[in-house]
Amino acid sequence: MTRHLVPKVLLAAALSVGGACSSGDGVPNEGTGGSATGGTTATGGGSGGATGGEATGGQTTGETGGIGGMPEQAGGRSGAGGAATGGHPSGGMGGAVFTGKGGAGGLGSAGASGGGGLGGAGASGGGGLGGAGGRGGAGSGGAGAGGLGGAGARGGAGGGGGTVAYAPCPTNGSPCKILPFGDSITRGVKSSDDAGYRSQLFKLVVAAKQGVTFTGSLTNGPTQVSGQPFPRMHEGHPGWTIDPGYNPISSSYGGISSLVPSPALDGHPNIILLHIGTNDVGARDTAGMATRLEALLDKIAQNAPDALIVLAQITPGSTPNAARDAYNAKIPGIVLSHAAKGQHIIGVDMSKLPLTDLSSDGTHPNDKGYAYMAGTWYAAIKDLLPK
Repeated sequence: MTRHLVPKVLLAAALSVGGACSSGDGVPNEGTGGSATGGTTATGGGSGGATGGEATGGQTTGETGGIGGMPEQAGGRSGAGGAATGGHPSGGMGGAVFTGKGGAGGLGSAGASGGGGLGGAGASGGGGLGGAGGRGGAGSGGAGAGGLGGAGARGGAGGGGGTVAYAPCPTNGSPCKILPFGDSITRGVKSSDDAGYRSQLFKLVVAAKQGVTFTGSLTNGPTQVSGQPFPRMHEGHPGWTIDPGYNPISSSYGGISSLVPSPALDGHPNIILLHIGTNDVGARDTAGMATRLEALLDKIAQNAPDALIVLAQITPGSTPNAARDAYNAKIPGIVLSHAAKGQHIIGVDMSKLPLTDLSSDGTHPNDKGYAYMAGTWYAAIKDLLPK
């Protein structure tokens, strides 16, 4: 069987034109996408519940269909893509999820040759329905069945069978290689075992009887975790920024972009956990942070095209910082745009880490905060890890 890669698993987001993102503990909340006129896509709101709720994509008039809602937590189901009416014959895109079932594809537009909506990119996303115009377009399957043909004067052909889901980790029994990539928070500064989220994440993996190892050119942390040898490797560099020369304290600190492809990718990671930007928020060019991040993502994808990048909105600080907030606000759109280019990328949100889970320096998490980070990483990748 030909293996096709389906990298369309995206970050939960609520944009200004879509439904607001609601938050809560224990109960899934829903957001509803707004409508837009003239071709602007309305994006459904994400959920804030412990198990992820649904959001519904907005409807556009004139161009492409709305994007379905995306649950913030694992296990939720995304909403259906919005319908496009008139104008550009592009169907709505199905909602995407970290784990669980993909959203249904959007309806094709009613133009002369309406294209089918894209299926959701979850474990079994269904294909979208074809457009209702003269030649109904074929729907595109997500990881499940293909879409149905349009219902026009000459019904379009039905979509093909669903493609094989993208699987970054080995399927031959070898452990999945994970690269923790970033700055001092990746290293685990202020944690009691000097391993930060890495040891906490390894505990979750061991408890689930899954197989992983860490890669990277640096080593620190305990030698054993949960009775198992702990892979101490990582690529977490204290004080480093996205690019070299931007640390506000000293320009002598490096930038992690200089580590790609070597030594960061020398271990051929299957999954890359990327948390970077904390040291950039006081830099001389905070407005360019997102641009530098995008260049880093392109560099990683070019040199490790089969690896899954898990990009984090960075953790908060005890002192409000407008540059950090602006940077985090751009990350959902960055994830969407890079996935649209065919890169394997998903997003997680570390910005909701409680301030009480920060250490006394107001920047690095304490042990409880690192456990929060580990749980967030694990929720995003657990269904991809081998037993």
